[in-house]
Amino acid sequence: MKFGRGLIVFLTLVLLFGAAMSAPMALAEDQAGAVSYSFEAEAAGNLLSGKAEIKNCETAVGCSGNQMVGSLWGGSALQFNGVNVADEGIYTMTVHYISGDPRSFAVRVNDGASDRYDLPKTADWNTRGSYEIQLQLNQGENTIRFDDEGGYSPDIDKMDLRLADAGTDPNEPPAGNGQVYEAEAPINRLTGNAAIKLCKAETACSDGKKVGDIWGGSTLQFNQINAPSEGNYTLKISYISGDPRPVSIQVNDGEAEAYSLPQTASWDTTGLFQIEVHLKEGSNTILFDDNGGWSPDIDKIEVISSEEPGEEPGDVSEIGNIGAKLDSAKYGPIMVEEHKSGLTLSNGIYKLTYNTDSGLAAYEWNGKTIVKGIYSSIMLDKQLDSKSYAEHLFTLKKIEKIKDGHGKGIQVTIENKQAGLPTMKQIYHIYENLPYFLVSQQVTSDTALSTNDMAPLVLSNKGGIDIGSYSDNRVLVAPFDNDAWSRYQARTINTSLNNNNYISSELTAIYDNTSRNGLVVGSVTHDQWKTGIYWSGSDDRLNKLKVYGGFSSPTSTHDTIPHGKVTGTTLTSPQIVVGYYADYRAGLESFGEANAAVAPPLKFDHGVPKGVPVGWNSWGAYDSKLSYDKVVAVSDFFKENLQKSSFANKGNVYINMDSYWDNLTEQQLEQAVQVINKNGQKAGIYYGPFVYWGENMDQPVEGTNGKYTYGEIILRDLSGNPLPKVDGAYAIDPTHPGSKQRIEYYFKRFLDYGFEYIKIDFLSHCSFEGKHYDSNVQTGIQAYNQGMAHINKVLGGKMFISASIAPLFPSQYAHARRISCDIDGTLSKTEYQLNNLTYGFWQNGTIYSYTDPDYMTLVKGGSFDAAQSRVNSAVISGTVYLNSDDVNDPAAQELMKKLLTNKEVNEVALKGKAFRPVEGNTGTGAADTFVMKDGADYYVAVFNYTNEPVTKTVDFERAGIPAASNAKVTDLWTNATRDVAAGQLQVELNGAQSKLYKIKTK
Repeated sequence: MKFGRGLIVFLTLVLLFGAAMSAPMALAEDQAGAVSYSFEAEAAGNLLSGKAEIKNCETAVGCSGNQMVGSLWGGSALQFNGVNVADEGIYTMTVHYISGDPRSFAVRVNDGASDRYDLPKTADWNTRGSYEIQLQLNQGENTIRFDDEGGYSPDIDKMDLRLADAGTDPNEPPAGNGQVYEAEAPINRLTGNAAIKLCKAETACSDGKKVGDIWGGSTLQFNQINAPSEGNYTLKISYISGDPRPVSIQVNDGEAEAYSLPQTASWDTTGLFQIEVHLKEGSNTILFDDNGGWSPDIDKIEVISSEEPGEEPGDVSEIGNIGAKLDSAKYGPIMVEEHKSGLTLSNGIYKLTYNTDSGLAAYEWNGKTIVKGIYSSIMLDKQLDSKSYAEHLFTLKKIEKIKDGHGKGIQVTIENKQAGLPTMKQIYHIYENLPYFLVSQQVTSDTALSTNDMAPLVLSNKGGIDIGSYSDNRVLVAPFDNDAWSRYQARTINTSLNNNNYISSELTAIYDNTSRNGLVVGSVTHDQWKTGIYWSGSDDRLNKLKVYGGFSSPTSTHDTIPHGKVTGTTLTSPQIVVGYYADYRAGLESFGEANAAVAPPLKFDHGVPKGVPVGWNSWGAYDSKLSYDKVVAVSDFFKENLQKSSFANKGNVYINMDSYWDNLTEQQLEQAVQVINKNGQKAGIYYGPFVYWGENMDQPVEGTNGKYTYGEIILRDLSGNPLPKVDGAYAIDPTHPGSKQRIEYYFKRFLDYGFEYIKIDFLSHCSFEGKHYDSNVQTGIQAYNQGMAHINKVLGGKMFISASIAPLFPSQYAHARRISCDIDGTLSKTEYQLNNLTYGFWQNGTIYSYTDPDYMTLVKGGSFDAAQSRVNSAVISGTVYLNSDDVNDPAAQELMKKLLTNKEVNEVALKGKAFRPVEGNTGTGAADTFVMKDGADYYVAVFNYTNEPVTKTVDFERAGIPAASNAKVTDLWTNATRDVAAGQLQVELNGAQSKLYKIKTK
């Protein structure tokens, strides 16, 4: 018996070993004949560590093998072992994963270094997505390790490997202009669900076939796209899509670009979508990827050789030739000169030259021309350009003196006139002693005009914007709001393809990061327009610029219909600020101040504390499981452990209930406020005033006594159809009386209960374009202003208002605004939040009293250092200084007591000042060093966004700190002090660690 049992065990081990070695891998041959490999995450031979575990997949997810590896968080890893490939080389790894929110992982091959990747969210936690990475693999056996870096990583189904394209056949004949490539061609490569399908006759597909089912991690790759020469080509895509769908397109090994293709008339109708691509000479590949979502069916593509369209800039070189001076006038330091063929405007800092022969303008600062070839445009039944008008008229007699929030100055108007056309006025506001001016346009007619495209600033001139330095030139692309984990982007100025993808919302900076010289341009009026800034550049200069009212985008503004048209006999554009600065960061702050001069930030009234809000928010701790007992426990914990240990602001502490506060009964809500007040704290609440999460359109709207249903108050398009959901919710029309009564019903209850702080969320829904109840409202921003003004009126200045998911502008309706989307406490989200600080720091103290870095959930950091970095990121961001940990969790309690009671650190947070980034060339990433000057002292924060130890150097001169012979540097967390000479600070950081220093120069 003993021997027999041992033999059985031995045979079982042999079988298990064989399964472990064979189960991970499957071989396949793709349509091009190349071998590919597939490895299951749950294979027995793989190594799981930490919390990682094998889980069953729901059938709807469609996992290969119906299993996946999940729970990759808090120091967990999945290592694929036995990754055997036939040849050494670069392989494309496609990771099939599930992630209902954006998550990251670090990938390490064999004994190499780890690289971190940020994966986009899949449609939900029941939908697979795919992500491609290129790896160098050895011939034979390899290991590939996925590590959560102490944060949260996606669930992983499997990975596929294929040897990257080894090259092209030089004997392949070149394709000519208009070369058509069929999606269903045998040489192309299809992955995932993608399949060749027959088209209906009425669809009229080329050759009667298409590639469909591009969803859930599928791709279509066109191979052997042959170009006769390297250059830019027009790519025409013939597709079928009964609803709007996105697709990611990648040319060769370049960066993938996401596009949103509009719906075709039906699923039996083809449409055309056109983009520009850059092809190399010879053979190319063009990959269509669904990014884990749903993409259109593809019929064919057509590749057409395209040359840079000829510019019609006008006579730019002659702008300065304006003839003899005829007259002049002086208004304090402002000088206006009228010439035979133009005029000049100067305030001693800048000079504007306008040529009335060509209708073009040039701007110079400190004697150097920065911008040349400016004009204005409007789209009516056709586009009208100011430069093309017959007459450009100016007279000194029509100059008006002005005095407003910016200061004292003059208004100068140039009238563009031509028989049969409306009059187009270009209006300049010149101020005394300011580095910027304002420009707008006004178009008038005896009959009604209608437009959704007014551009007071247009430039189409090669090298038309030249800032004079060329080391690391960037253009700042700002997001419209902070939803969907949007990031700022400091993109290279040398971008000339597909620039519709890089339209900046409301503002931009055109700058050289090395010298920091920069031009800042943006809107200062936000009453009716969403402002977009289109640009294109090369050779470290801008060739095109269009600053226009009428911007809308499915991805940026979340609009599914065009910007509303403004109608009237007088149409006015947004007013644009233009300024040039030695340091673009000062220029961004000046932009914020210019906006605050027009619409100052919300005042503090009725005893609402003016200082930085300090306290706790429920969402990170309890999510949907909030209860009365938990609120009481939090309030008691703060009273006993934190608020008397420096985690308070002049005794003020907020205990805020986020979403799911309605888990509490009416009586419990009132009692909770009483407990909070008894503990010496203030109570806060949450509401989404412009969203409906339900589906029942017959549901009565609260506060309307049954007069209105949700079907009546949701926002609809011009045909009367409900706008598609965004973030899972319908948009509510802020101009509808039922919407306003609903706000009154809830907000008056909150006031009656004694709440003193409110977080209002999903405000971008309020700005969507649509058909509004109030017929006088023509645009989404007009509706936003009406809805937010109503909230302010109802609250009457009695609560601290924090805007959560919200547009950047208009800004005058809240004391604070979240600087980014949700931050869960992980290291990757800390980096994400600091990207928004890197390029959005200027909002603090200008358009908002405070910028909100979101709550601090310390226990989710994954390590003490990561949790401390989360605190540091909040300290330097402006700030709304709220924790969000579960006080019933001993680990959370320990972190809260250690990290929230450092008096010196908390004093920095209570200053309410955002730190500046030292560098602004991080693309879509975050700077790692930030600085703040406070009186004679300097504060510096240095971050490590990796999990490996690093050494960083802070150069005092670059950071703006006087490079004195000696400086006293204090680590505010340890109170350790050292003297630093030579103007450099060496900083040793553990993985995920950051340091916060106070520096006194001698």
